Amino acid sequence: MDKKFKSFADFGQAAQEERIQGFKQKTDDMFERIKGDFDSIPEGPLQSSLPEINWISFVHTINQETGERKGSGTINAIISVKTESGDRTHTWSVNKNGTIKPVQQIPRELVKKYSQEELTFEIASLLEKIKPASIHLTDYKFLSRSDEGEERGSRGGDTDIIIEKPVDSERVAFLGSLKGELFQSFNRGLGLKGYGGVLFKDFIYLDKLYKGNAAFFMGLLEEVDMNKVREELAKKKTEEGKDEKISEDELREATLERYWGPISEQAQTRKELVALGAKRIPHVPGKWQEIIRQEIDSRLTAKTPETRV
Repeated sequence: MDKKFKSFADFGQAAQEERIQGFKQKTDDMFERIKGDFDSIPEGPLQSSLPEINWISFVHTINQETGERKGSGTINAIISVKTESGDRTHTWSVNKNGTIKPVQQIPRELVKKYSQEELTFEIASLLEKIKPASIHLTDYKFLSRSDEGEERGSRGGDTDIIIEKPVDSERVAFLGSLKGELFQSFNRGLGLKGYGGVLFKDFIYLDKLYKGNAAFFMGLLEEVDMNKVREELAKKKTEEGKDEKISEDELREATLERYWGPISEQAQTRKELVALGAKRIPHVPGKWQEIIRQEIDSRLTAKTPETRV
């Protein structure tokens, strides 16, 4: 700052304003990168970098025209905060146009330490960390049923959300760092709390973003050809008298239907998937990322179908 100040108080105020402006600019830059894929943001609780926050969970609001959690243009960010009287949640609204604002009172534990711009930046940072551009939300479920003897957590409605714990941020970052995949997919209803599928040319990698769950690799029955899927989908729409223009969302859903659908019909639990030939890989502490990358690399360079199973 080259400007002269009359007092230290004026200097401090100017420094704070500059800091706030910096957060605003960073937030705007991040949202510019993700707003085109807003509807692909999966629901679920994420770890925050702010120690006062237990988790921040994203929940799509209901589209009033369709009654679905899709295309509403707004996401609720529910924030759980550690307070003197116990954990407390409050809600922020995240709009597709980039507007992020609280719709409930912010707990004083946050107010006394962070500006609204800093909290807005934290919300936007988590959204960008998910990398929604590579994600497709589907009605398909990945390993939707528990194996016998297991219990799964539950999820309530808009105002009754049961969230046991945030997903592992290390696993979120790992999925975002993968190379060579066609796209990632999560069930629209379960979001980040359920298993997700990462589709490659001739195999699918299934993983869950909570510690204590193994990863699975399953060879596909045939190589993925999204151009062929696009052509077949366009032909079908033309025959039905519809506009043959195909959105990326339609293409990805049709691709899953063709290549994951037949497997999904036979394997809804982890044991059933293994029985079909899937490879199970536990997350070995300190080594799991290297092991899974090696598995992906070996499959990407495989030349024969036998080595892809």
